[in-house]
Amino acid sequence: IDLKQINSQTLGLDTLNVQKAYDVKSEAVTPPATLSTTALDGAGLKTGTGSTTDTGSIKDGKVYYNSTSKDYYVEVEFTDATDQTNKGGFYKVNVADDGAVTMTAATTKEGTTPTGITEVTQVQKPVAAPAAIQAQLTAAHVAGADTAEMVKMSYTDKNGKTIDGGFGVKVGADIYAATKNKDGSFSINTTKYTDKDGNTKTALNQLGGVDGKTEVVTIDGKTYNASKAAGHDFKAQPELAEAAAKTTENPLQKIDAALAQVDALRSDLGAVQNRFNSAITNLGNT
Repeated sequence: IDLKQINSQTLGLDTLNVQKAYDVKSEAVTPPATLSTTALDGAGLKTGTGSTTDTGSIKDGKVYYNSTSKDYYVEVEFTDATDQTNKGGFYKVNVADDGAVTMTAATTKEGTTPTGITEVTQVQKPVAAPAAIQAQLTAAHVAGADTAEMVKMSYTDKNGKTIDGGFGVKVGADIYAATKNKDGSFSINTTKYTDKDGNTKTALNQLGGVDGKTEVVTIDGKTYNASKAAGHDFKAQPELAEAAAKTTENPLQKIDAALAQVDALRSDLGAVQNRFNSAITNLGNT
């Protein structure tokens, strides 16, 4: 009796993937604080710019931000002609998490109008990942855990439809899937599994896969769907289908081939069943 093993791998369906790639976007989570330039009155600007008079003011009360350099700027103008000539112009400023705008004493004036700046009214600095998340990253030996930032994810399909992707933790080019808990805290999603030596381990879930939003984990240098790796025992069953790296071409053809294989196996099983029935009948007649 030649019985065949039937599973997704033997049927060639373990790598079947019909996901389509999304346009993945991550935006920094920022503190909900409004900018306040109260400290930059005439006296504050005199100290900050090193002017000779306290006749300075922020032009139009506007604060600007460069999303690439993460720098804030204000344009200072003076009613005193000499100070306007020597000190009038753009300066970098400091912005606290509560929105307070200040200027370091004797700040150097920018040579020209900074490029790539836009007016902002709220704090733009990304929220650093909480200590608990940094601890998770450190425990998983992720380099740059202290630079981790909270991000808000969104995904746009080929038809232009955008869906909310929840939260993530960005470390360099990698983004880990995160959950906002009921108490307002954040935590990185994890996957527990048994390693090849029989030890219980926990992996951090990253966002990836073909569509860019599937949660995946890396175990011993291989990438798996987190949903498949969860609870898997690599000691008892070393083989596990890796996460698909691309969309399957002609998926219906692959499914048809698998169904044909199952149909052939059913025929073989039917023949085996007939042999058993014949053997049982013969035994009953002896």
